[in-house]
Amino acid sequence: MNQEIKPGHYLDPEGNLQKERRKGSRRKKRAVINHHDRRMAGRRKSDQEFDERESREAIADALEELADGGEND
Repeated sequence: MNQEIKPGHYLDPEGNLQKERRKGSRRKKRAVINHHDRRMAGRRKSDQEFDERESREAIADALEELADGGEND
């Protein structure tokens, strides 16, 4: 059984020609990130980490005040 295998197809274990189901092209379509975009992404990440840290501190302070019964007005 000398069968030509077409691009985008494969032979299954039974010897039948099957269409390839994997998507290989999506990896080739990745956007190229230039230097400026990488810096902006890093800044956004550090800003997010800073905001999360401030939020945790504010929540901890609020819980501490609540535990004290709000006597520190």
